[in-house]
Amino acid sequence: PVKGLSREKPPLDPHGIALHDISFHVHAGEVLGIAGLVGAGRTEVARCLFGADAFTSGSFELDGVPYQPRDPLYALDQGVALVPEDRKKEGAVLGLSIRDNLSLSCLSSLLHWRWFVNTRKEDDLIESYRQALQIKMVNSAQEVRKLSGGNQQKVILARCMALNPRVLIVDEPTRGIDVGTKSEVHQVLFDMAKKGVAVIVISSDLPEVMAVSDRIITLSEGRVTGEIHGDDANEERLMTMMAINHNALNAA
Repeated sequence: PVKGLSREKPPLDPHGIALHDISFHVHAGEVLGIAGLVGAGRTEVARCLFGADAFTSGSFELDGVPYQPRDPLYALDQGVALVPEDRKKEGAVLGLSIRDNLSLSCLSSLLHWRWFVNTRKEDDLIESYRQALQIKMVNSAQEVRKLSGGNQQKVILARCMALNPRVLIVDEPTRGIDVGTKSEVHQVLFDMAKKGVAVIVISSDLPEVMAVSDRIITLSEGRVTGEIHGDDANEERLMTMMAINHNALNAA
């Protein structure tokens, strides 16, 4: 669970968002959706959980054990992975090959005699994820920047899957990709949840949030404004929940 996550608005970031006493939980094998309007603090929550951004207060537990996300390396070591909102700037190393992007995440498990990469094991890993995610590529030496947006996203997902995470946070999983690839990405998220991974999906696309989530929490102005079961959600109810603080501020 996440309890009392708060952070002040960064003084040097004019677009920064403050977070106020955010609390929620997500179970193993569950897909939790986080919805909110622009400026609600969705991405900020993800980055704090992953240790990419600092926060002023809050307590976290993973499987009943305290978790303090001080930096992304710690988060990854604890089994928390993030597919970031901006896949080109933060998600993939565009100038490297598909092979290198996938291998980077689990290099230690591919080493032979501690120094040499077991290329057969590496080939098997790449092929297994190519098939599982239906990544369309010429070969594994192809640079990631030459792939379509949807296939770039699949490479980032594959890299996270190779970590065998306990928690997967996905920020805007299908922004800018075609409808067919969207359904494939959604299936990957379902499959990971079936394997016992706790999946957190953050999206500005309400139909997407409703399609993939078992539960949905809404944010507004850096605060949690509601929670609803996925089966009970519709766009009107979500929009009402997402606008609670906006309405109060506008009225004032």
